[in-house]
Amino acid sequence: MPAKEKILLIFAAVILMSSVAGCGGGGGGGGLSGNNGENSGSIPNSGSTISLSWDAPATNSDGTPLTDLAGYKIYIGTSTGIYSEIVDAGNVSAYTIENLTPGVYYFVVVAYNTSGNESDFSNEVALTVT
Repeated sequence: MPAKEKILLIFAAVILMSSVAGCGGGGGGGGLSGNNGENSGSIPNSGSTISLSWDAPATNSDGTPLTDLAGYKIYIGTSTGIYSEIVDAGNVSAYTIENLTPGVYYFVVVAYNTSGNESDFSNEVALTVT
């Protein structure tokens, strides 16, 4: 069995933006970023839409070029570090999650290659929908 390759996911630009139908924008759009699970924010209204985006990795964790990137998975949970839902976002660098009901949500992203090997989790982003 071949050794497991590790993919280095550079999650330098984690951006969460909320948009609620009928709201009039304004300001910075609710962008959030940070490290070590310190990201947090609040969206007023149920049925909120969250847009996640990230930077695509260019190398494996050993520094070799990443030539077999297959896509990304978003892990979603309602407790920090515990993810009850996994969404395969495909090979895109942004994804929208719709119709979130009130509560606290935690998100991390992993990259995966054509062999199914996953990167380590990105930094965790927390968001409260009220």
